[in-house]
Amino acid sequence: MFDFFYKRHYTIYSIIGIFFMLGVFGLFTLPKNLFPDANPPEIVVITSIPGATAQVAANSVSKPIEQEVSRLAMVTDVSSVNVANYSIVKVDFSYEKNLNAAAVDVSNALSIAKVKLPANANPSVYTTGDFTMPVDVIALSPKNKNISLADIRKIAESFIKPHLLSNKSIGNVEVFGGYQSSINIEVDPFKAKRYGVNFETLAKAIETLNHDMPVGFLKGKNDFYTITFYGEKDNILKLKQLEVMPNVRLSDIADVSWAYKKRTSGYIGNGEDAIALSIQRSPHGSVLDVSNAARSEMKKLQQKYPNIKFEISDTQRNLVEQSNTNMLEALRDAIFYTLIVIMLFLGNLRAIIAAGISIPMVFFASIAIIWLSGGELNIVVYTAIILSLGMLTDDAVVVLENIERHLNEGKEDLQTAIRNGTKEVVKPVFAGTLATITILFPLMFIGGFPEKIFRPLIETLIVALIVSYFLSITFIPILSQWLYKNGTQRTKFELFIAKLYPKTIGKFISPFVAILHFTNGEKLRIFRRMILIGGGVFIMVISLKNIIPTIGRDAMPPMDTGIIKAQVMFSSNDTVESAEKRIEPVLKWLEKQPWFVMSSVAFGTEPGVLSLGSGNLPAEATITINAVNRFERTKTIWELEDLIRDKISKLKGIKRNDVYDFGATPVSSIKAPLVLRLQSPTLDGLATYSHKVENAMKKIPGLTSLSTSWDKDFMEVQLDIDENKALSYGITPYQIIMQLPLKGQSVSLNSDLASMNVQVVRLYLKGKFAKNIQTLKLLPISTKFGEIPLSEFATITKHLTYSKIERDNMEYSLDVNGYRAKRAITHITDAANKIIQDDKLDKVKIVQAGTIVSIKDSFTRMIKALGLGLVLLILTLMAIYRSFKLAIIMVLVMPLAMTGAAWSMLFFDKPMCLPSMLGVLLLFSIVVKNAVLFVDFYQEYKEDGDSPFESALEAMRVRYRPIMMTTFGTIAGMLPIALEDAIGLERLSPLADVSIGGLLTFTVLIYVPMFTYIFDKNPKKIEE
Repeated sequence: MFDFFYKRHYTIYSIIGIFFMLGVFGLFTLPKNLFPDANPPEIVVITSIPGATAQVAANSVSKPIEQEVSRLAMVTDVSSVNVANYSIVKVDFSYEKNLNAAAVDVSNALSIAKVKLPANANPSVYTTGDFTMPVDVIALSPKNKNISLADIRKIAESFIKPHLLSNKSIGNVEVFGGYQSSINIEVDPFKAKRYGVNFETLAKAIETLNHDMPVGFLKGKNDFYTITFYGEKDNILKLKQLEVMPNVRLSDIADVSWAYKKRTSGYIGNGEDAIALSIQRSPHGSVLDVSNAARSEMKKLQQKYPNIKFEISDTQRNLVEQSNTNMLEALRDAIFYTLIVIMLFLGNLRAIIAAGISIPMVFFASIAIIWLSGGELNIVVYTAIILSLGMLTDDAVVVLENIERHLNEGKEDLQTAIRNGTKEVVKPVFAGTLATITILFPLMFIGGFPEKIFRPLIETLIVALIVSYFLSITFIPILSQWLYKNGTQRTKFELFIAKLYPKTIGKFISPFVAILHFTNGEKLRIFRRMILIGGGVFIMVISLKNIIPTIGRDAMPPMDTGIIKAQVMFSSNDTVESAEKRIEPVLKWLEKQPWFVMSSVAFGTEPGVLSLGSGNLPAEATITINAVNRFERTKTIWELEDLIRDKISKLKGIKRNDVYDFGATPVSSIKAPLVLRLQSPTLDGLATYSHKVENAMKKIPGLTSLSTSWDKDFMEVQLDIDENKALSYGITPYQIIMQLPLKGQSVSLNSDLASMNVQVVRLYLKGKFAKNIQTLKLLPISTKFGEIPLSEFATITKHLTYSKIERDNMEYSLDVNGYRAKRAITHITDAANKIIQDDKLDKVKIVQAGTIVSIKDSFTRMIKALGLGLVLLILTLMAIYRSFKLAIIMVLVMPLAMTGAAWSMLFFDKPMCLPSMLGVLLLFSIVVKNAVLFVDFYQEYKEDGDSPFESALEAMRVRYRPIMMTTFGTIAGMLPIALEDAIGLERLSPLADVSIGGLLTFTVLIYVPMFTYIFDKNPKKIEE
């Protein structure tokens, strides 16, 4: 490769130019997100059952659907949330399942389950994932009294949503906030009785007559005509004239109005009642591109609808923009720190120039390849590029330094020195690059959450390493012709800097040389080596045994994104309107805080809306609060959460008060960091027992809040009809029920309004009879003996029932959810398990269903990847050096670096987590790369006739500075990550912490020289 490109300068210039331009283009056009999409495929089935309680929804809808979808291939979990009027079934698939294929499978299963569902149940299938979360939430509120929220809802659904969806950059738009437009028919029971119209007859008449029906067709010799009855009324006046019986029009017995469905949901944006537009991206879409498109369209809509106030109440944009900007700044700083290290070690401006040119080339070439492969830019990709800096500069500097050595020591002419100097290091540079790739490669195929989150990092790192290797043996030699055209003389500044090295870091070679001499002493040689090896192993074992339990384990460390979530619930019988009033004091307080930016509050649930309030009760709110970024405020996000939690706790009637940080769990399907799931085939006793568990868990330190997912706390009115008494009046219980239109049932759909969406026609009972129990008792029921009050047939009582019911894996489940600030998950779950055992709370089946589930699965996968990587590394090194012993020597030193890694995690106060384990792999790759370069020089001196010990000693003296430069250059490059200089880097900083601590143990300089000469079979006597 070197010879080919060295003779073709313009070819390499062209390749570099092409990738540079593609990289610049990709930097501006690639999708930009915070993290890679990491949620597994999930399908949600939402079924509306008007009038059904949570228990009815669970038994009649959720159970049959669960049974059918559980049989599907690659299903990992089936759960459901059941509330009044709705069943929400969630089907989780393994990562290997394609999302669209999963949706097709669930739809096919539903076609089988439908025969078991109630006649009025019509399930809808939705795909969900990271793309479901709103990119922007736009709050629409009235600017003046000329427009109401009900009007805005109509406009939003019929005009604004289609307008936004016409922009191809926007994936989806969901409308939320109650006031769903409908044509309401409020029946006056007295007028209906006067005309002899019962509610069942009325509902059937409207459904039949207010409907367009195809009749057939006429076909003659030369003509063809379709015959259609157009019964649907396209305005309120025509609907009022609808004849429900001979000579009886609808307006004679009912008030017909174009209003809205009785509210069970609501939305407050930035403290104002509003209608929410949730802007979503398509799968793998760009947050910034979608946000830009939505805000551009919003400006047009503001001009078109001057009476509507458009305001952003929630967004991912600020977070992603800030993070991307911070990461570019961190990259800049990492380059600067790395170049300073090179200058201090080499005192050579030529090396600085070579590294300074090669780093941007590698960066833009990597971006170009990511763009060509259809990737995206996120914090993980940027981290990979920053991590590779130390390794990238090492390749370029090794080649450049070796060329200079040939010029100075070999007294060769420039062209000869370039050729010989480059060819001499091609093998070790290639071996180091290949070894690094080999140990990291298995991570790309381990599956599960670790693969989803880390594969972009590994792919980017591998691309950067390959590009770096290519440039170091093609472009750097060409660049050397210009750098050394006037010889190798150095400037006064370079000479001054060069003098610093031997007076500082250069002095520290003495201890390493002394250690090597110690292992080869004349007396007790074996004992000395055992002391060094045994001491290193002992310190490593003791460090890991004591530090890891102390710091605990976690999936991903908590991060301060500036986005705070809260789940708040009032009494289950409270209305949306009362809950909205109760939350007002907190929202007004928030607006006065200097760190506050915006807020979004979603009450209740609406069919088809997944991004806001899905599964909430009418008096249950999901609150999202955006604060200024952590660089612009004095308090951490966890301190802000304490303030908000305290303020919410003072609200009247508060039953749930969970305040936590955005991204509190690794994937959205995990509800909370700690989830104790109570499971039973029956409902009885679960709610009562959950409170016992919840109270016991209050002993756990580090938990900020505890709550149960549902309770038996909903006051229900039960209607017990005396069948015998009803029959004595010539009426059946069913006929009585049909005279009680209390659920706002849909009796027709109007779609002839050309400019509007389909309008639902709903039937309600007019007046006082639908407002309380006492008036309901007086409702006149039509019988053959005349009108009889409802209380004559039925007893109306009140009792507590379930406000919400959840199921998981075909059983009823009730979760006790616990949220934390920063304490490690394993510490919390271990404490919970101990309390369950000590307090004998295992009378009901309790399983851990929080973050610990992801930790166990992910750690198992990571350990397998580490083991496979080590095996592949040994095989690769054997192939390169044709020696099993040399391969083993280079691998043996890697675990010893874990001592520094463990102490580093303790120092930086980080748990053992997935980024830490990836950091261990990166640490091993850097260690083995340094070992490869040492062994290569060792073999070179052996070939010159030196003894194994002399070869090891000389190789150390020659490779000490490059190894130390690589070590400190890598540490310098990782500093911005370790110091968390970007929003979101808290998640990945353990990766740098582990690598920095492990590198500072200098295991390569201590153990590789010793192992190399000890295991070298050479008949020549080993002499000091």
